[in-house]
Amino acid sequence: MLYVIALAIITFLYAIPLIPRKYVFDEQQKLRDIGGLKVYVIALVWMLTTVILPLIENDKSLNTDVLITSMQRFCFIIVLMLPFEIRDLNYDSLKLSTIPQKIGVKRTKICGVLLLMVFMMLEFFKDELSTIAVISTLIIVFVTLLFLVFSHKNQSKYYSAFFVESLPVVWLIVLLVLC
Repeated sequence: MLYVIALAIITFLYAIPLIPRKYVFDEQQKLRDIGGLKVYVIALVWMLTTVILPLIENDKSLNTDVLITSMQRFCFIIVLMLPFEIRDLNYDSLKLSTIPQKIGVKRTKICGVLLLMVFMMLEFFKDELSTIAVISTLIIVFVTLLFLVFSHKNQSKYYSAFFVESLPVVWLIVLLVLC
């Protein structure tokens, strides 16, 4: 229960301006507005919520496979955020210091490709390796790669908001079809 409360507080502080000004670098008081932090906070919360909390809830122990899955999930969520970051280049304040603002769209896509490669390679370090897991991971990496490569500043409002956001559901469907 304590973990859920901690994640709820982080999520709350992400959207609600309650952080005292002395703890942040500028006038922003929400976690999402602190330069360069937004993507990593989102990835951390999603990773903890989708990997660690279910284990804690079911009294399962942390092992190497769980740590690898956590790293994979963190990388995957960051990559899923990149098309949104690219899309929002025209709207985001420069104070946000988003990844595309700092390194440009082309390098952002390269970083995304590298993260997808790490995501895929980590699958082979798991103790319990299955053919279905490898194939489904390969499929979702390929589909995510396509969405990342074809993202741009002037994308359709449905590109990220619907298609990119639906990739976890696509992954679930792939797993269900393969099982």
